[in-house]
Amino acid sequence: MNKNRYFLTFTTLSILVFIVAAFGCAPAITTPPAAKPAITSFTATPASISQGQQTALSWNVSGVAQVDIQPGIGNVGGSGLLTLTPNATVTYTLTATNTAGSATSSVTINVTPVVAGQSDLAITEVSLIGDTIYYILKNEGTAEAAPTWANLYINGAKQDENFQQALAPGQQRTGQFSAYKYVHSYVTTAEGIVFPPQTVQICIDETNKISDIHQENNCISQTWGQTFSYDFKYNAGLATWRSSLGDLTWFPQPRVNPDGAAYLFLGDLTMCVPQQTNGWILGRYADFFIDPETTKALSREIVMPANCKFTAQLGFAQGVKSTDGVKVALGYLNDQFSMVLFPGIVVNSDGQLHPYEVDLNSLAGKKTEFFLFVEANGSPQGDCVKWVDPKIIQQ
Repeated sequence: MNKNRYFLTFTTLSILVFIVAAFGCAPAITTPPAAKPAITSFTATPASISQGQQTALSWNVSGVAQVDIQPGIGNVGGSGLLTLTPNATVTYTLTATNTAGSATSSVTINVTPVVAGQSDLAITEVSLIGDTIYYILKNEGTAEAAPTWANLYINGAKQDENFQQALAPGQQRTGQFSAYKYVHSYVTTAEGIVFPPQTVQICIDETNKISDIHQENNCISQTWGQTFSYDFKYNAGLATWRSSLGDLTWFPQPRVNPDGAAYLFLGDLTMCVPQQTNGWILGRYADFFIDPETTKALSREIVMPANCKFTAQLGFAQGVKSTDGVKVALGYLNDQFSMVLFPGIVVNSDGQLHPYEVDLNSLAGKKTEFFLFVEANGSPQGDCVKWVDPKIIQQ
């Protein structure tokens, strides 16, 4: 009996050891870390200034718990803009941190010391009254500017010149080109008379005989006549709308739809993401026109001229509160027929309108289509964003 008892005891202990070995040493299940922060943009505009001038430092970071900018700025939000007046060249470093790690980006602002006793000629304005072109010449330096010549160009061809006497520091003078009579050229089309755009440029001291602080402000250029523009709100009813839950139908009045919605509310284009975590909504825009033979609405790619930019102001619809905001961006259709997003911004329901601009010179001369894109920053609760005056304009 004792031998059997010892055998049973030994067998029981062996089974317990086996169970502990099999289950006690199993690998623990861990949750993979979240992605590190993504720094979408960190820029200074302009990046080169003179002492006493201002620059705008802007940034946009996603997936972040803390953002710090040094030297001397400290903790900031995930997106923002600061106007700075540094006295010397400085490099700002942005550090974004969350539980998965950190990311950094730097931008340098070059500050040119103001040299005592040096002139700085600048053409600050140009206008047309009747057929005479007027311009304002100013000496923004600290010494007298010597006499020099001003030249007028129309579409790159020189048309006129005039002589400008010396200018004292801080003095400005109005010049004019009256020998050249500016006349708007026009063509007649099926839609009526069209004024093609013309580039008017005025330059001072082109031979650089005057030792100026800056040479880059010696010319001013404007496009006159009928220029290119595209109104996204006006074309919203013809755009193609889609969300992360499927195709959508445009409604000119407010409409609640858990799959997402796009409509006009109080005159503003409003986009609501679907009730889905990280859900998104987009509108696809083209050059819409009416076929004169069939009277059907058709679309084609937009031909982009030079010197264009997208501009809009973004905020949340009146009375709407979002838990964590949204990401918005303008996109375009590339040569592979894929959507490419320009750097966007984060918009929160803070009761403010946030400016959003995109330089479109990279698309000059190309055919494309555009997208308005809104994505929930996690929770979709209350994520209805209004686009105020979303347009493409030619500068």
